[in-house]
Amino acid sequence: MLDYARKRALDVLKIPRKAVMVTSGPAGIQAGEFPCEAVSLDLYLLVPKTSDHIFNLEHDHSVTLLTSRWEVKGEAELIDLPTSDLEVDFLNEPGAEWCRIVRVHPHQIHIRRAKGWGYCESIEI
Repeated sequence: MLDYARKRALDVLKIPRKAVMVTSGPAGIQAGEFPCEAVSLDLYLLVPKTSDHIFNLEHDHSVTLLTSRWEVKGEAELIDLPTSDLEVDFLNEPGAEWCRIVRVHPHQIHIRRAKGWGYCESIEI
């Protein structure tokens, strides 16, 4: 990836603290808002173990994340707690021990226009 595109992607992804995750699979199409943090180009979400999203992701790793600033399409990986090598703030939230971490490896980022509708940039990773 070009250095400019990588830097732009890093700058855009680190902004939100919550994201809407959309999955599909045996539990149907699911959408829910979860705590979100970016570490490099990976996004991490804290999702309750009982969520239908976890069931869907066990069968299909494709995921879409949405915020007011961007849309990301990528592949998800489920991570069990505790993870000693991961430093994200949401692990200190009450109830985190009843959750799983979803790591999203983005392969496409669409950046929304500040005013109006649609996207002003798309980045392929």
